[in-house]
Amino acid sequence: MLTDSPRRGRLRRLRITLLLARHRRALAALCAVAALGCAVLAVRPPAPATVEVVVAAHDHDARQPLEARDVTVAALAREAVPDSAISAERDLTGTWLSAPVRRGEVLTPARLADPPAAAYGPALVAAPVRLADPGAVSLLRPGSRVDVLAAAGEGLALGAARPAATATTVVSDRPVVALPAAEGDTAGPAGDSEALVVVAVTEEEAQRLAGHAAGSRLSVTIRRRARGRCDRRGRRRRTGPRTVRGGRRQRGPPVRL
Repeated sequence: MLTDSPRRGRLRRLRITLLLARHRRALAALCAVAALGCAVLAVRPPAPATVEVVVAAHDHDARQPLEARDVTVAALAREAVPDSAISAERDLTGTWLSAPVRRGEVLTPARLADPPAAAYGPALVAAPVRLADPGAVSLLRPGSRVDVLAAAGEGLALGAARPAATATTVVSDRPVVALPAAEGDTAGPAGDSEALVVVAVTEEEAQRLAGHAAGSRLSVTIRRRARGRCDRRGRRRRTGPRTVRGGRRQRGPPVRL
């Protein structure tokens, strides 16, 4: 019994040695892979710091205030987060947007219409304008550039016996801030239902709009969006193509739709 035990130990070690020798190439490959993995883990940079911000949960056209289902919280890398991004702790329920947003877009104070006209210039205020034609509101979106025209309301009430007066431009090239729901609209001076549009204007232009709202029928013409930035008074600096007239290069007039 004593002589058999050492013999069995030698046989067991011999079998293990033969097994390792038979699979030495596979074992060497496994060791090389393990060493490479350890090297990658050693040189891999640490995970970037993330910040939780508020992003749009889906496309929003800015025609209605934000609801809880319209926004969500996302953890983004700190380098990818824009300055002044809205933190996850802020509640945006009931807040209006200054322009449409796309799904996944990070919300910043520039996207919020609070105060309503702040995103379009520090010298602008939000002025409600009641349009005589409710169908025109369906052609507008927040951010659309419009001219507000005023025509005397008495001319239409008297019928065709009197020629229609020429409309005058009250404000020109101003952005639409919001389009409130038309459910609460009331009848206008001529008995027609009117639609409400909020436009960003200067204080002087807001006074002119208030003066024409009492006895005039207001309408809008839609401008093509021009490239460039707005100045402090909300005027768009045009950087589009120029037309050649009389040998001199001049900027083309705005195109009205």
